[in-house]
Amino acid sequence: MDTKAEREIKALITLLGDDDGNIREIARQKLVEYGDSASHWLKEVAFNDSEGRIRIEAQSIIAELRLERLTQHFKELSNSSTFDLERGCFLLAQIDFPSLDVPVYEEKIDNLAREVQMRVLGVRDVRRRVQIINQFLFYEQGFRGNVNAYYDPQNSYINKVLDRRLGIPISLSALYLFVAKRLSLPIYGVSMPGHFLLKFQSDRDVFYIDAFNQGKILSKDECKRFLNRMGYTFHESYLAMADPRDILARMTRNLVLIYHQNNQQRKVDILERFISIIERRESWNV
Repeated sequence: MDTKAEREIKALITLLGDDDGNIREIARQKLVEYGDSASHWLKEVAFNDSEGRIRIEAQSIIAELRLERLTQHFKELSNSSTFDLERGCFLLAQIDFPSLDVPVYEEKIDNLAREVQMRVLGVRDVRRRVQIINQFLFYEQGFRGNVNAYYDPQNSYINKVLDRRLGIPISLSALYLFVAKRLSLPIYGVSMPGHFLLKFQSDRDVFYIDAFNQGKILSKDECKRFLNRMGYTFHESYLAMADPRDILARMTRNLVLIYHQNNQQRKVDILERFISIIERRESWNV
């Protein structure tokens, strides 16, 4: 950055402490326009003993710049030729965990897949392979449904699922999908009403997997009975393979519901913005 721009950024940061609200707003807007170029200087005053108003304003601008970067990443994801659910899950997690070290968690999933790969090597029966995955993930590694705190938002963030070994049906299924993808297994998401499942589908066999219940293998009839118990009339579409874009949108809507119930409207606004991007709606403004 040239010296002139650096001097202007520093001057604008000083104006964040001005008594005139209009001046503060003009300084804020110009700093936002500078974008990442201003981040270093904003961080210097945001996390030290600067005058209180300047510190608070700087922290707010940093949060806004971070949100704009995240928004851009969601747009890139949504516009890509293939929708990467795993990348989307990590972007979603960065709403609450902005310093998330994504490669560290990708490596954790890689390690899970490598261990499973060694165990299923030479096993030809597909149901037996799935049982081996279930034994490893749910019994040895301890991944399980968080029945005691089902509506804890951490259950929906893939990094916390990996850290705590706790999740809800859709987040545990997402992790299962990421492992299965590394193993080239034909396993897909099923966005059934009231409960998210997985579906193994090949030329020789079709069955369903309940990741929330230790990977229990289900038949189509068992899925029908489950839906009936929940008050749904069965439709074939309920057991169709879910599009990755729709899976991420459903995960995000779960969080919207949780944060709405917790009266965290700012997070609701941000998440609804990202749903609009995922679903390729026209309006992306909060």
